[in-house]
Amino acid sequence: MEMMFAAVAAVAVAAVLAIAHYAFWSRRLYQPSRDDGIVRAETSDGWRLALGIRLPREPERRPPVLLVHGLSANRWMLDAGVESFSLAAHLSRRGFRTFALDLRGHGDSRAAPRRAGGWDFDTYLARDVPAALDAIRRDTGEEQVLWVGHSLGAVAGLVACQLYPERIAGIVSVAGPVSFDVDGLIARYLGWGFLVDGRFNRTLARMIAPWAGVFHPVASEIAINGRNMDRPVFQRMMANAIDDVPPGVFLQLADWVLHDACRSADRTRDYRAGLAGCCQPALFLSGVLDHLAPPAVVEKAFSLWGGPKELVEFKVENGHSADYGHTDLLLGKRAPHDVHPAVLAWLLAHSQERPSQPGSAPAAAAPPGPPAGEAAA
Repeated sequence: MEMMFAAVAAVAVAAVLAIAHYAFWSRRLYQPSRDDGIVRAETSDGWRLALGIRLPREPERRPPVLLVHGLSANRWMLDAGVESFSLAAHLSRRGFRTFALDLRGHGDSRAAPRRAGGWDFDTYLARDVPAALDAIRRDTGEEQVLWVGHSLGAVAGLVACQLYPERIAGIVSVAGPVSFDVDGLIARYLGWGFLVDGRFNRTLARMIAPWAGVFHPVASEIAINGRNMDRPVFQRMMANAIDDVPPGVFLQLADWVLHDACRSADRTRDYRAGLAGCCQPALFLSGVLDHLAPPAVVEKAFSLWGGPKELVEFKVENGHSADYGHTDLLLGKRAPHDVHPAVLAWLLAHSQERPSQPGSAPAAAAPPGPPAGEAAA
C-alpha cells in the first residue's frame, strides 16, 4: 500500500512539474506577431477565422497578398513575432497589404458554439478559402489576391487556383508537395499511428521549446533543418507557431502519402491533375534538405503547372546561401536575405501600384524591429 501511495505521489509531483514547466516557458517565450490588427472572416458554418493584417509602409500595391500556413502551424510562420524574420513584414515594407490567415482550428480562429465538428483539407477549400477571400474584398475592395502558401498552405493555394480562378491572380508555392514516395520515410512513419498524427503537437512543442536547437533528432529534421535556424527564433517558433493537426486533415493527407495522390477525401477529384488547367503565374520554391517537399517533388508540381511559372531551389552556391529544409525556408538564418527577397521580387513583378484615392491616408510608418538574427526576449 505504501508503495502505491508513493507511486501516486510521484506521478502527481511529475504532473505538477510538467504543468509548471509548460506554463512558465509558454509565457517566457510568448512573442506574438506585430501585425496591425485582425480582420475576421466568418465561414458558412460559423467559424470566425483570423486574418492578421499588415498595412503597406510604401505606396500601396495591388492586389493584396494572402499568406497561408501549413499543416501543424498557424499564421506566425508567415508573420513571425521576431520581426526581422516575418515575411509579412518584409512584404508590407515594400507596399503590400498582407493578410496572414489562421485556418479553422489554428491560431486565433474561433468556432461558433456547438459547431466545432471535424473537418478535412476539402473543408479548408470549400469554406475557409471563400470566407478569407470575401473578407479581403470587403477590407480592400479588391477581387483578387496574390497567394503565398507554405507546405499545406501552398497545396491549398494550388487547388484554390483551380476552384476560384477568378479570385487568385498568382501564387507562390513555398515547399508545396503534390506527389509522394509511397515507400519513403514519411510513409514509414505513418505506420506509427497515433504517435505521429500530430494530435498533441502544440503541447509537445511548448514543452521542448527551451531545448530547441540543442539537439537535432533525425525525426524532427524531416520538417525542419534545425542547424539552419538561430536558436532564439527556433525556440519562439516552437512556443508560438505550432498547432495540433486536425484528425480529418491528417487522415486525408495519410491517404495522399500512402497512395501517391493529391485528391478530395471522397476521391472524386484529382487535385494534381487539375494543375495543368491553371493559367495563373506561379513561383515554386524548394530547399535542398527538405524531406517533406524535396526539390524533385516541387519540380513535379512545377512541371504540371499550366500557367507561366518559375522554379527556384535554395542551396549552398558559392557560399552565398544555406542548406534549407522545410520550415526553415521561412525562418532559417538567411531566409530574410535569400527567400523573402525572392518572394518579394516575384510579387513586385506580378503586381502594380494602386492608384491614389483623393483624401487617402499616407502609408503607415514601419514599426521598429530587431536586426536580422536578433530575437527579442
